[in-house]
Amino acid sequence: KQARYKEARALGCMFFVAGATGNVGSQVVRKLSESGVGVKAQTRSSTGGKVAELQRLPGVEIVACDLMDKAGLAEALQGVKAVFLVCGNAKEQAQMEINVIDAAVAAGCTYLVENGTHVGYTNKDSPVEFGRHHWEIEEHLAKSAGAMKWTVLHANWFMSNHLGDIFGTLPNGAIVYPLKPEDKAQLVDPRDVGDIAAQMLLDSDPSKYHGLHLMISGPDVLTWSQIAALYTEELGRPIEMATCSEPEWVAAAIKGSGFEHWLAEAAAHNFKVIRDGGFLHTTSPQLLALAPPRRTMKEWIAEWAPRSPPPPAAQ
Repeated sequence: KQARYKEARALGCMFFVAGATGNVGSQVVRKLSESGVGVKAQTRSSTGGKVAELQRLPGVEIVACDLMDKAGLAEALQGVKAVFLVCGNAKEQAQMEINVIDAAVAAGCTYLVENGTHVGYTNKDSPVEFGRHHWEIEEHLAKSAGAMKWTVLHANWFMSNHLGDIFGTLPNGAIVYPLKPEDKAQLVDPRDVGDIAAQMLLDSDPSKYHGLHLMISGPDVLTWSQIAALYTEELGRPIEMATCSEPEWVAAAIKGSGFEHWLAEAAAHNFKVIRDGGFLHTTSPQLLALAPPRRTMKEWIAEWAPRSPPPPAAQ
C-alpha cells in the first residue's frame, strides 16, 4: 500500500478529499481507491470507526487536519492533482472551504469539485444561513481559482435526510414533516453524488466541466405518502405520513438529532422549497452521460429501515 501511494504521489496522481468521512466524501474516497490512484482523506480525527474503514482501503492515507489550519492544509495538498471539497454545515463553513480552495490553488492543483447546496437558496441574501455560506464560497472559487479548473455540484433532496425517520419516528409508526402527503421531491442517494464526483476528478479533461454548476438527482420522484408506503412495505407494519408545523420539526431536530438551533431553522427552510416544487431538478446532461444516478429510495429503505429501533410495545 505504501509503495503504491509513493508511486502515485511521484506520478502526480494524488487526490485530496476534504470531509472524507461524510456520506458523500466517503464514497468519493472509495471510488478513487477502486480506480487505483492515491487518496489523501482529510478527517478531523485520526481515530474512529469511519476513519478505520477508510484506512483499510488501498492507496488511502488519512490526513487528520482541521480545515481552519491553513499551514496543515498547505502541507497536505502538496503533490495533489485534484480535490473534492465537502464540508458539514457550520458557522465557520465559508472560511473552512475558502482555506481549502486557497491551499489547492497555491499547491498547483489542476481541478477542484465542490459539493454545493440547493441552487435555489445559494445567494448573498438567502434566508438559509448555509446558503449564504455557499454563495460566499462559490464567489471566492470563481474569483480566486486562477488556472485551476472547478465545478460545483448541486444535489437534490438527499435520501440520507431520512435518517431522522429511521432513528426517530419510525418506531412510533410514522414519518413526521411540515409537509402534506402529496408534496414531492426527486431524491438522490449521497453515494450517487460521490460516484459522479470521483468520475469527474478522474476525467483526463476536466475543462469540459469548468465553471459549471451541475444538478444531480436520482431516478425517483416520490411524494411523502409514497415514502411512507415504502417503509410500510419494508417493515411489514403500517407507517403513516403525519404533518407537523415547522416549529415542531425544528424543536424535534434540536432535541432528537442534536441540531444547533440556527442549523435546524436553516434546514427547515427546505420544506418551503419542497412545498413550492423546488426539489424537482433533473440531473444535468453532462453527468447523465458520465455516471447516471441509479440508486432508488426503495433500495435505500431496504438498507436502512431494518436498523430502526422496534416499536415501544415490542421492546
